[in-house]
Amino acid sequence: ARAISNEVSPNIGIGFARWEGAEVNWTLLYDEVVFVIEGCFELQANGELYRVKPGQLLWIPEGTELVYGGHALFGYVVHPGDWKQRHGLA
Repeated sequence: ARAISNEVSPNIGIGFARWEGAEVNWTLLYDEVVFVIEGCFELQANGELYRVKPGQLLWIPEGTELVYGGHALFGYVVHPGDWKQRHGLA
């Protein structure tokens, strides 16, 4: 769930999510920071598998081709927050 919406700030988006083992391919259209609260968040990018555990965070730059995975409760920060509008997806 997004905690700070575009109406509050188009520059930054903050939210929380629970990942339950699905794998999703995606190319980031924004810079993102993921911080894990519980579980293990997995991210495959650039030929490497990153496992992010509670108390750790991971910065992922715009343009990264990746696969999200793992089982985790995590928070995220994206910049810019209005990336959907900027890319014509909203």
